[in-house]
Amino acid sequence: MAHAAVYSVKSAMMELESNSAFKKHSSESISLDDFNSFLEAIELLPSHNLVDAAASERRVKDAAQQLIDLIDSHVSDLLLLSDHQSESISSDDYIGFTFSFSQQLSELKQELSSFLTALKITEQQQQQQQQQQQQQRKKSSSDYNSNGKQQDLVGLYGEIKVLKEWIQHPYSSLLVTTIAGMTGIGKTTLVKHVYSDPCVVDGFETRVFVHIGPRYSQLEEIMLLVLNQLGVVFPTSDELLHENVDYLRNQLSEALSGQKYLIVLDDVWTDTDVWNRMRFNSFPEYEKGSRIIIISQIQSLDYSMLENQWIIPLPLLNDDDSWKLLHQTAFSSGYQCSSELEKIGKKIARNCQGLPAAIIQVGENLRGKLVQEWKTLSENEDPLVITRNDDTPLSKALYFSYMMLPQYLKVFFLYMGVFPKKYLISRTMLIKLWVSEGFLSLNPSSEEFVGIYLDLLICRNVVLIEKKASVNMNTTKNCSMHFTFRSLCVNEAKSEKFFHVLRKYTDCKPENIKSHQRLCVHNNVVLAFKEVHEWMEFVPNTRSLLCFGPKQQYPIGLPLCFRLLRILDALAVRFYEFPHQVFPLVQLRYLAITCDGELPNSISKLLNLEVLIFGRHLNIKLSKNGPAYLPIEIWKLFKLRQLYCMGFDLPTPPPSDGSHPVLENLVTLSGVSVHSCTKEVLSRIPNLKRVAVQIESAHDSVETFSFFSQFTSLYQEFESFKCVVVNPNLSSQIVHCVPNFPVNIKKISLSGCGFPWKKIEVLSALPNLKVLKLRWYAFCGPVWKISGAEFPALEFLLLEDLDIEQWEFEGGDMRYMHRRWY
Repeated sequence: MAHAAVYSVKSAMMELESNSAFKKHSSESISLDDFNSFLEAIELLPSHNLVDAAASERRVKDAAQQLIDLIDSHVSDLLLLSDHQSESISSDDYIGFTFSFSQQLSELKQELSSFLTALKITEQQQQQQQQQQQQQRKKSSSDYNSNGKQQDLVGLYGEIKVLKEWIQHPYSSLLVTTIAGMTGIGKTTLVKHVYSDPCVVDGFETRVFVHIGPRYSQLEEIMLLVLNQLGVVFPTSDELLHENVDYLRNQLSEALSGQKYLIVLDDVWTDTDVWNRMRFNSFPEYEKGSRIIIISQIQSLDYSMLENQWIIPLPLLNDDDSWKLLHQTAFSSGYQCSSELEKIGKKIARNCQGLPAAIIQVGENLRGKLVQEWKTLSENEDPLVITRNDDTPLSKALYFSYMMLPQYLKVFFLYMGVFPKKYLISRTMLIKLWVSEGFLSLNPSSEEFVGIYLDLLICRNVVLIEKKASVNMNTTKNCSMHFTFRSLCVNEAKSEKFFHVLRKYTDCKPENIKSHQRLCVHNNVVLAFKEVHEWMEFVPNTRSLLCFGPKQQYPIGLPLCFRLLRILDALAVRFYEFPHQVFPLVQLRYLAITCDGELPNSISKLLNLEVLIFGRHLNIKLSKNGPAYLPIEIWKLFKLRQLYCMGFDLPTPPPSDGSHPVLENLVTLSGVSVHSCTKEVLSRIPNLKRVAVQIESAHDSVETFSFFSQFTSLYQEFESFKCVVVNPNLSSQIVHCVPNFPVNIKKISLSGCGFPWKKIEVLSALPNLKVLKLRWYAFCGPVWKISGAEFPALEFLLLEDLDIEQWEFEGGDMRYMHRRWY
């Protein structure tokens, strides 16, 4: 976590340096060299190298957080006083700040230096241990016997069959497969069972099962492990490891020469480059049907350069297999449990979410327990609690997976724990939160770039895919976290003071929330207690308040005493009118709120706001006298990137001058009606990429589509357009023709528009359209004919609630389409 903390300091100092008031009163010279050096030193360092330096790392994190608090507090004072022209910070105040700033900056730099020194000592100690560890691995047997119990194979029989068929396939070339999946899913158990199968044993002249592990990540080390298992013994001097790589390659090739071999590389954590260099220079191909099996938690190891590469992902168990495994683990063979106990047991098995290692551990814990103890466990949020200090094999393995994450990924992984159990996490929302937290510096492509970090977590099987994206099948639209990793996240975050979850009254006590950077409310009812509001004053430096509990029908109070707050997500909390306590929170980057009233003019005080989600309660109807507009002051939020305002419209902007520039950073506009789609409005949002409009009358729809035809002249890089016509008149067309869209548009979603199918040619001619979603009377008529080279780039098509009866292709192939939903 030191990496994330130091990065935040760097970002805060860059922002401070750009502040004109700070430049005017401070002579402090800000240099980022020390921070850049530190970040580069630990950026790609394996986490197991940091274990012995953990105490020093924590001191770095604490010193960095103190400096961030000081900087943010000072910046907040500057922003608040900017509203009061007659007031200013005195010279004494600046002197006090610069003195504290210099002192804490010096302390942080000293901790950085101490940490890097401790890191070098740790690396030297690990190098000294390397030889001893290598000798221990020589003693391990090259033949792994399947010592797993029969119960461990529950749910794996289909994969066992697939793997055996792959191994015994008559294809003579060398084949490589990866067995991938999360910790505890049974990867090694599966391969050991197949490896020791008599048919497999008799089918190969040479079989080698090598455990690699994270400490053996260099090419030379891996080659030595394989050679040792093949009976080729070498000394382990530094000279051999670093100077005779070619010699080792030749020895490995000679040892396998002319043989049909099966090599299993278990627990692989090495990077792609190492594996590719080893594969292409070491394993000979003699067209004898040799096989290589790689067992890895990392599914993203890029073997795309290899021919004949297979990937066999292991899925989680279904409910039936989960109960079967739990029953076999908890009871002796042949035991018949009562219907009451079976009902409770099946609930517990479901709560294990299909992870075999978790089910086995829970079963062992329940062995010999009374029915009441089973019932108590079934009512717990999680059947297991995972912590770093837990001595169970599963907890050790899960914590090890966390420690093996690169430094830059740890903060993103821990942040996944802010959501409740089984929460369906939207990729777009998650990325907005990550950017607003300041985990990465903001730039025009920041959000797209941050998405890569989610993909990396998924590839490492610490985050689960729930639904793939329609545009790119290699990315995810919605994701979730298995309860085991989530439990680890929550407990690790609590230890690191990264975030604290509030579920019950006692969670909110000062001793529990003290010094936490983020508060995550998973039960919004706790906010109704007066004492909770008083206790919140003990954590004034909290950066995020995330209310992800069930939606509240009636308003409850919300403590807003956090002057350094960056993120407030209170969509699940209802307000009758906008809470004015928000306006002093000038550090806010992300504001999501549900309010029955209107957005006040004072929203312009939140000059740092980047994401604004302004919703209203579903039972509240807007006035029928005309459109409801956001305040004109919305045009002062120059940093705004995302605006979601269901039921409200952007007002016509004032004349462009120095005090009211255009919203250059705004890229997403959603929830507005036709009244926001005027040339006066959209011309002042020059970089808009995504628009979602809602139309409630036929007159509005005509205006919307007639103007949208002009988007081509306004936007050259437009990405997505969504239009929903509310309660359309199905007996008549709402509009007569499909508008012309920007040529670079990639995604279109229409609902209730009532276009005739013959007009779809306007869409089919778009050269870059990848996603087309047509819902509820978007197009009308019983027949849709496709002819010629229509939809040249379409990858995803959704047809839902249409009156189409016949779909005819006349020479069209839609060659790039991966999925069609009806």
